[in-house]
Amino acid sequence: MDDKLKLAGQAYGKGFTCSQAVFCAYASDMGIDETTACRIMEGFGGGFGGMQEVCGALAAATAIISFYSSEGTPGNGEKRKKVYEKVCRAAEIFQKEYGGITCWEVLHGESPKAFQCGMKVKDTVLIINQILAECPKEKRTEQEMEAW
Repeated sequence: MDDKLKLAGQAYGKGFTCSQAVFCAYASDMGIDETTACRIMEGFGGGFGGMQEVCGALAAATAIISFYSSEGTPGNGEKRKKVYEKVCRAAEIFQKEYGGITCWEVLHGESPKAFQCGMKVKDTVLIINQILAECPKEKRTEQEMEAW
């Protein structure tokens, strides 16, 4: 876990958005190179393109939790329900900590600015790790286990 916190903090410190910093901390474990990960996640910063909607860090958490929890196949809804439950649990923890899940709520109506969300990046990594730790171990690959 310390590795993920360090990677996310370093990325955020370089000027990446909250969404990029969180997602890139897990990218190599998901088989995605850092440049591709950062390109994918840039538009989620500032609450979806700066619109102050869902926090970019939480959007990244959703992608990461989905990656590790989903089987990536269509189904009868039961599998999807389990992924949704984990995402909702992450959002619930985030909301309790920050009073909402949108940038607007989290930043108390202020516009997003560079380097103002470092703590949210850190806390989101902690939330991801908490949710992933709740995943059944038999569903994790050996590489995923080592990454945590």
